[in-house]
Parts: sequence; structure tokens; C-alpha cells
Amino acid sequence: MAVVKLYESDQFLVVNKPYDMFINSDDEREKNTVTCHIASHDSHRANSANPLHFVQRLDYSTSGILCIALTKTAAASAGKLFEKRMTKKYYLAIVRGHIDVEMCDIQYPIGVDQTSSETSHKMIALTETTEAVCGLPRAAHTRLLALETGYYEGNPVSVVLLKPVTGRRHQLRVHCTTIGHTVLGDYTYSERQDTAPHRMFLHATRLVLPLREEPLDIQTLEPFFSDDRFSSRWKPLSAKYNYKNKEDFLAVCDIIDKSYEIGVQYKLFS
Repeated sequence: MAVVKLYESDQFLVVNKPYDMFINSDDEREKNTVTCHIASHDSHRANSANPLHFVQRLDYSTSGILCIALTKTAAASAGKLFEKRMTKKYYLAIVRGHIDVEMCDIQYPIGVDQTSSETSHKMIALTETTEAVCGLPRAAHTRLLALETGYYEGNPVSVVLLKPVTGRRHQLRVHCTTIGHTVLGDYTYSERQDTAPHRMFLHATRLVLPLREEPLDIQTLEPFFSDDRFSSRWKPLSAKYNYKNKEDFLAVCDIIDKSYEIGVQYKLFS
């Protein structure tokens, strides 16, 4: 699959990363990486002739917007914004089950799942039942807005907008699983059970990076319903919001940004 460039300047390159692709790799035999598609294999290394600076990360299975700084100065500027939580990231996801609230905040701390192997990098939310196995938990916060419900291959699913307020490893996937709605096709957090879908349905759809000299607001097209492998297996049930074109998506981003929405069925998970 191609890595599509969404924006390019002297300071930044923003691409649409395909699902099931690494960002980079120290294994020279591994060619399924973003770096191999857009630059030399070693471009993620500081000693490269033309180094790339990844100011954010996306999991192997996650698709969508990936911002890359082309200079150390640009990387430092973007890094400070991420550190201070001044950026905004919005993800579309399809999760298992019908969500019974319209909006929720999920504030379970996230740590290392100490029951998993050292190489799995699996995380877990800290709850009353996981205290003994959640290592080094750190505060985490995700906001969720339910957009639509339906059925995938006859099984209930929901389309949701996710906004990570913090940036922990696997945060969105862990938080969705913890409230009982694992991301469709998430092999790791379904305990290796959800193997039928052709991909994991999590996509970084919009990134707002308020840089002083070069403010960025990048958005991709809706990625799921345009894919016949999903749409042919989808049956709609109830749509709460329109979100499939650019203007409608910006509108639901405005809704999830508000601290409180009158008339919205809300729940706090913490």
C-alpha cells in the first residue's frame, strides 16, 4: 500500500500511513515501513544523511495522519506542543457492541500488562480488578463520541470519534477495551480472538498542530465505508451524527471539544 503525502514544506511532511505498516525498523530486511516508502531505510536514525524526526507515533495496525519533522528545529517546536498538550488529535474507530451513551470521558490510568510477554508491549488500564498486574500506571484520558450504530457481519458495532487528551501507548485501544467495546479487528486486545476482519478499524483522521510559524490542520478522507471489504458487510442501524465528509467531520470535532454538551447522554469512566 502506498504512503500518501498530505502536506509537505521545508519543515514538515505529513503522510497518510496505511494500516499494517511499521513507521521504521532497524532491521534492514524490513521494507514494510513508512521510511522505506518516502526516504532511505536509515532515515529515522540521527546519523542519516537526511534524517526524519517522527514527532508522533502510530501503532503498526493503526492507519492515518503521521507528522514528520524534517529538521531538528521543527521537531523541537512540534515536540513542545505535544508535551504541553496543545495539539488536537481525532480518530475514527469502529468498536464491538452498541455503546449506550453518546459521549464519555475515560480516565483510567494505563500501565504495562505484567501478565503478557516482555516482547508483546501489551498495556492494561488500572481498575479495581487489575491493580496486581498493572505495572507503572500513568494517568490517561480519552474522550469518546458515539456517531453511529450498525452491524458488521451480523454483529453489533458502533462508529465512534476518539480524542486522546493524553498520549499513552495503545491508549485508545486499551480504553475502548476497558469499557467493553474493543476496536473491531484488534487482535491484541481481543485476546487474539478478533481475526476475521481484514484490518483493525482505528484511523487517525485529523491532526491540529498550532505551530507559530506554520500552523497545521490536516484531515484525511473517511477510510472505512469507502472500502468495499467493510461496506459490503455493514448494515446501518442508527446514525446520531453525520461525519463522512470534511465539513461534517469538523462539526463533530467541535462537539467532542466542548467540555459539556447540553442534551447529550454522558458518562465518566474513572
